[in-house]
Amino acid sequence: MNPQHEKWLAQIRKGFIELCVLTALDKKQSAYGLSLLQTFEQAKLSINEGTLYPLLNRMQKNGLLTSHWEPPSDGGHPRRFYALSPDGKAALPLMLASYNNNHASLAFLQELNP
Repeated sequence: MNPQHEKWLAQIRKGFIELCVLTALDKKQSAYGLSLLQTFEQAKLSINEGTLYPLLNRMQKNGLLTSHWEPPSDGGHPRRFYALSPDGKAALPLMLASYNNNHASLAFLQELNP
């Protein structure tokens, strides 16, 4: 992969993963980090802990998520559960609409006759 492509891919992934986090939390109501990683793995979306946890913290700092700690029922370590904040709930449909519009625009451009 060339450096230009890697840079572009990193930028695309950053926003896309944020949208995926909001979408997953909207469906799950709340989840802890490992649970989100497993969900993304099932969706064939490759995200590692070193990407997800800083993103979750940044999204919380930016007001899109809330979090709270819960002790697990099996007596293990406490888990930090994340959920959409009111701002996150408001941002999700706007982000989805923008993503869908961009996807539709690209599909249109790919269908243009030379």
